[in-house]
Amino acid sequence: MEDQKLSDIAYSIRKSCHDSGYSEIFPPAYVKSDRIGGFRFIFRNDVYVLEPDITLRLMNNRFPGNSRVYYISRQADEFLGESLKAGLEIIGAVPGEANIEILKMAIKILDDLGIRDYNIDISITDVFDPYRKKKDGDIILNAVKNRNYPQLQNMDIDGMDKLFQIMDTRTRNSGIPELDSILEEINDPRVIIDLGTVRQPEYYRGLIFEIYGRHEFLGGGGNYVIKRMNGCGFSLDLQALSKLYGDVQR
Repeated sequence: MEDQKLSDIAYSIRKSCHDSGYSEIFPPAYVKSDRIGGFRFIFRNDVYVLEPDITLRLMNNRFPGNSRVYYISRQADEFLGESLKAGLEIIGAVPGEANIEILKMAIKILDDLGIRDYNIDISITDVFDPYRKKKDGDIILNAVKNRNYPQLQNMDIDGMDKLFQIMDTRTRNSGIPELDSILEEINDPRVIIDLGTVRQPEYYRGLIFEIYGRHEFLGGGGNYVIKRMNGCGFSLDLQALSKLYGDVQR
């Protein structure tokens, strides 16, 4: 039953992407490298990495400018935990235009699945730049991501009040032109500005967003720059989608 549900979800996502002009690609399960992080193993004296980050794998390939691709792939993290993910990437496009398109594609995929009870929280990496550059920047951002107020209060952080203000800002009018213009263009009440949104890894620069169901984290993405190539994309967790997809099929 679960396999059939995942198959139906994958079929719907493929149709949504194909109808919108995206080409399917098939990322490798591992890469040969001794320089990148992840679960490493040695085979015939060479080091391989079971790499959890598909975006990095894609950017190791050569794509022509303004490429639109998608994938459905089983991923394993550094702890060998598995998940079935679907992702879209616009590679080499103008960031502002790509932002609107990629958010509209996220909405289209979910709506085509019949899933409508969700929210997309958007933010921009710039708001945390002053904190990212601090000595404990990674610890600060991780605490912000987890909304760990007690941990932050116990840290010596310049601008603590400003940091808490950012974390508590959910609005439809942020005063940040890039974000406000996105809301105006998308014009969907399920898209909201949440400046406390944090995404890792570090290659995100510009728009970032996360997608939530009623109780589930469904996925997220944003703008990135890798090897001087601009991109914008997101991934969705099919197992999380299946919990909501089951509801709409009853």
